[in-house]
Amino acid sequence: MLSSSRVYVGGSINTRALQGARVHNNFVGCMRKVEFVADTLRLNLLELGRSGSHLIQVAGRLDYKCPTGETHDPITFTSRESHLILPPWNAKKSGNISFKFRTNEANGLILFNGGIRPPRVDLFAVEIYNGHIYVHLDLGSGPSKQRGSRRRIDDGIWHEVTFRRTGRDSRITVDGFHTDFKTIEGSTSLELDGNMYVGGLGPPFSEIPVPGGLWTAVLQQGYVGCFKDLVMNNEAVDVATFAREQDSGSIRTLCHTQPQQCPSQPCLNGGTCTEGWNRFVCDCTGTLHSGPTCGKEAPTLSFNGTQHMQVTMDAEQVTQTEDVVLRFRTSKPLGLLLITSTAETGDRIELAVAAGRIRLALRMGVREKKKEDREKDKILLAGQNVNDNEFHTIRLSRRGSNLKLQLDSQSPIRAEIQGKHTSLQWRTIHLGGLYHLEEEISMSTTVPNFVGDIQQFYFNNIPYIELAKALGTEHSIAGFPIIKVAAKFVKHATDNLHRPVTFRSRHTFIGLPMLRAYSSIHIDFMFRTREANGLILFNGGKKEDFVAVELVEGHINYIVNVGDGTVTLRDTVRTHLNDNRWHTVGIRRPSSKQHTLMVDDDIVIATDSGAGNLELDGILYLGGVYKDLYALLPQQEVKSRHGFEGCIAGLDLNGESPNIMEDAVVHSSLVTAGCESQSAKCSHNVCANAGICVQQWNSYTCDCDMTTFTGPTCSDESVSYEFGPNRGIITYTYPEDNRPEMQEDSIAVGLITTKSEGVLLRIVSGTSNDYIEMYIVEGNVFVVYNLGTNDLLLGEISVKVNDNAYHVVKYHRHGHNATLQVDDYNVQTYHPSGHQLQVFNSQSQIQVGGKWNKKSRIERPFSGVISGVVVNGLRILDLAAEKDVHASIRGDVQLISGILDRQDHLQKMQQTPASGFPGLEDDLVFSGAGSGCNDGDDEDECPPLPPEAGSGGDDDDDLVTPVYIPPTRPPPTKRPPKGGEQRGGKPCDDEDCVPEGSGSGEVTEEATVKNTDLTEPSATFFDTTSLKPPEQTTLQTFAPPRTTPSSPLANLTTESTRAATTTQLTPPASSPAPSSSFFEEETTVVVSTTVTEKPPQRPIVPVALPPPELYPTNNVFRPPSTKKPERVSSETSEVVALIIGIIAGALIAIILIILVILKFKSRSDRSFKIDDSKSFQQGPNAALLGSVSEGGTNGQYQLNGALRNGDKGGGAHAQKSKKRDSKDIKEWYV
Repeated sequence: MLSSSRVYVGGSINTRALQGARVHNNFVGCMRKVEFVADTLRLNLLELGRSGSHLIQVAGRLDYKCPTGETHDPITFTSRESHLILPPWNAKKSGNISFKFRTNEANGLILFNGGIRPPRVDLFAVEIYNGHIYVHLDLGSGPSKQRGSRRRIDDGIWHEVTFRRTGRDSRITVDGFHTDFKTIEGSTSLELDGNMYVGGLGPPFSEIPVPGGLWTAVLQQGYVGCFKDLVMNNEAVDVATFAREQDSGSIRTLCHTQPQQCPSQPCLNGGTCTEGWNRFVCDCTGTLHSGPTCGKEAPTLSFNGTQHMQVTMDAEQVTQTEDVVLRFRTSKPLGLLLITSTAETGDRIELAVAAGRIRLALRMGVREKKKEDREKDKILLAGQNVNDNEFHTIRLSRRGSNLKLQLDSQSPIRAEIQGKHTSLQWRTIHLGGLYHLEEEISMSTTVPNFVGDIQQFYFNNIPYIELAKALGTEHSIAGFPIIKVAAKFVKHATDNLHRPVTFRSRHTFIGLPMLRAYSSIHIDFMFRTREANGLILFNGGKKEDFVAVELVEGHINYIVNVGDGTVTLRDTVRTHLNDNRWHTVGIRRPSSKQHTLMVDDDIVIATDSGAGNLELDGILYLGGVYKDLYALLPQQEVKSRHGFEGCIAGLDLNGESPNIMEDAVVHSSLVTAGCESQSAKCSHNVCANAGICVQQWNSYTCDCDMTTFTGPTCSDESVSYEFGPNRGIITYTYPEDNRPEMQEDSIAVGLITTKSEGVLLRIVSGTSNDYIEMYIVEGNVFVVYNLGTNDLLLGEISVKVNDNAYHVVKYHRHGHNATLQVDDYNVQTYHPSGHQLQVFNSQSQIQVGGKWNKKSRIERPFSGVISGVVVNGLRILDLAAEKDVHASIRGDVQLISGILDRQDHLQKMQQTPASGFPGLEDDLVFSGAGSGCNDGDDEDECPPLPPEAGSGGDDDDDLVTPVYIPPTRPPPTKRPPKGGEQRGGKPCDDEDCVPEGSGSGEVTEEATVKNTDLTEPSATFFDTTSLKPPEQTTLQTFAPPRTTPSSPLANLTTESTRAATTTQLTPPASSPAPSSSFFEEETTVVVSTTVTEKPPQRPIVPVALPPPELYPTNNVFRPPSTKKPERVSSETSEVVALIIGIIAGALIAIILIILVILKFKSRSDRSFKIDDSKSFQQGPNAALLGSVSEGGTNGQYQLNGALRNGDKGGGAHAQKSKKRDSKDIKEWYV
């Protein structure tokens, strides 16, 4: 059984409260037949309603007919500036127009259609004023104004308005009630050649001529509410389609009612809330704050009695209504607050403080400026003791001949102006004083200029003080007033932030509803961050339209495209904005051809040639966008490739102040309410690019000297110069009376190059041969320095810098000890032994980009970009850019900017590869057996490399060492100079001169140097590794050759045992710890090799071993496997292997004995050559050092104090060098 007592048709009073209702909206449309049938009961509900049956209750106003044609969607105007532009209404002789509307706001311009051919400007307009409908009509003979409603229609329900005209006769029908009127005699035709505006006229200062009698247009009050069923001359107009094509953000294609919003107290800081149509309106004029929710500090002007503010309109203004709001404070009993003036008449409004009271003087209808005109002034007085140095708010309102003056919350004073004049003519507004003293002649009384503060100044709802601060002063814009400000803007100490939020990651964002900025742009926000780059705001649009705000290198970039090309504005603040302090950003589009960007007190203005509207679409991204969307942003204009990290507060978007956390359509867990205060203490991430944080009492600073960057957080790009291919050099010469004696030196250089050779920087002495030189050889960075004894060398051979990426080289010397670091790789240290001098004497000149020789020529020039050079705190390139008298530039050198934009990302330094394992972006290079010789080399100088021990010459058994080569470390491509002479002047063996060899692939965790004497042999065991032999072996060389003339170890013999499946290797004691690399297994070959050292036949001279590898090759390092190699499980196989091993060992021993005997018979003092190519050790690469010895020194190089060419430590036991024509015969034993 279904028990029912009520049936709802088309909805209910509260649809949400209906049980079982899934839809919460009432029906909008037409129903032709509704029948209720239950058993034998049959009711036609629509007929019962039409006949007025007592069974039917009707809510609202229903039409018992369906409209002809298609039913169109309603639209909602959501702001005062939202409007539609339609074709003109063609009603020259006669015509009709009708529409329906729904609102609860008392004032608003609904329709406007005017002429644009002066001197005749016909007019048709419909407005709501004070809750009633008014129609304005001007056929050319004069304006007519007629009220059409009998009761207030701002009650939130639908109302219908119809207007019909034939000649001078017109009729207004509102909800069935008619009002007839006639226009002024004369013309009977209505010439409307302008567009039809629906909902308002848009932003102020438009080119549309507005009659003074159209009060809502003068007061900038557009219509806010629902609108539908527009019919012009019996033809329906689909306004929803126009809304979708024009301002789809501010005009919604629906009509809903929302609950009241003022109970939630959205207005802050004492603002007064008023309910609007689906919105709230905050009146902040009685507070210190402004904005949609009174959340930001209102701009305040301070006047000292000689200052003023002047607003001059583009043309003479004639108005019948004015609204003036002004908030002031003063301690003076007399002072001029406001006065209007015009050069044509004596009309004016004057507001002043007089005897501690507010005095209003109004003068209208005066055609000549005469002193006797003062008798016609209308005078009103209000308040007492207003000079108490407290803020007071004045509200002045005039409607025709009616005046209302109110001070603070006191009862308003009302008055009526006598006479027929209701229009005020004016062009200039003076605030706080007069610009010219002669203008005092026409004042009512002689009043001195104002002394005090003025804020919240609105004239006809236009905030001129805010406009002056946002647009700057004395900037001429067509149709825009010229604002001159002599007073000073002051700030009040307010600590409250309006709705701050924290973006805790650069990889997150918030999605807000679309920015409604169709015809004007008004964006305000505050931000605080330590990051120099990040996308703050982005909203895409239709076609090419978009708007974006980003932080680039510590400065705000504002980019907008309204369909006529991209306009980019960048702030000109002298300091960088990523200083962890709050900064204020204001963005405006005051006219269709002008854009402004204000950051703090700095303003930038740009002019756009077009006059289009900003047609946005989608959501407003705040703090960043989706990761995949960065690639789709306009690449040339928007630089950001990640989001904003920091705090944002006080966000105002075209008259709305959204709650970022609650109003978001896309939320993020990494965005939190409030601003997480960042500590003023130093932390690891305070200074970017390895800058040093210096703690102060209640703050910190960043020392950026060794970073090659600048700025408060070492994240800003330094001065950069590009050195071209035609040689160039920058020199800085110390004054002769101020040449430093340095016991310590610190040098930082940033560079980008593709060349493998060149001098980066050189420091020379004016009184000695002391020098420091930083240079590149085959893509590696070296530093050689001499303090008066001999050349000391320090290098980084594991990092290539000629990869066209940005690198930072840091060098520090303390006494004779030195360190070198490239990017963030390991620090290379050097502690030379023996007696060394400590002081660099009389530094006279710093050379950047090459070596300046005695012949005034540039040797070994650098080609590329050098940036941020700092030598002992002296920024050389900055001095050169500033044209310092001590700095000079010669040759092909150019100052550039934006070098880091050449990179594909915003990374400031080349970082260590993120992954320690070969991944999708890793390159694996296999280093196999071979001498590294090229096909064109001389066979005598490059002998063939014999097979590996135990290989038997079988290619399949080569031990392949996998080495991981990151893309930024290309292998050496150049061979050293031919010849056996090394740079120390000592000859070398033919094989020692070959730089190539098998790389050992070690990874050294600490770059330390130890001098170790050989006392007794020791063994280092390698973990066995299962390898899949590659099909093709590629030779890559990483271990430099040994630079000693011959091995210090004499007469070593080698024993090896080879089995079918197992070979064991024991390397010499000097071998560093190995690394293991694992690959896919197919055929398992368990390899181990044993090498034993027999006692020498002559005493071993104690010598220093070659240093361990100081420069890691960035191989893939994994912990050694603890799993033991698998043994052959078959007992028979083990026996067979043992027998074969014994036989092989015996045969090898016999062969060795025979060879030894033959050897001693032929040459008793013969020493055997040892193949070091497989010894898994790395010595200095002498081929890379370059001839850089300086006069007065021995010309010998020392590599980190461990190995010397021609070292005297060898004593008499050092072997003599051999000539090339008497090379040893190489003998290999298997």
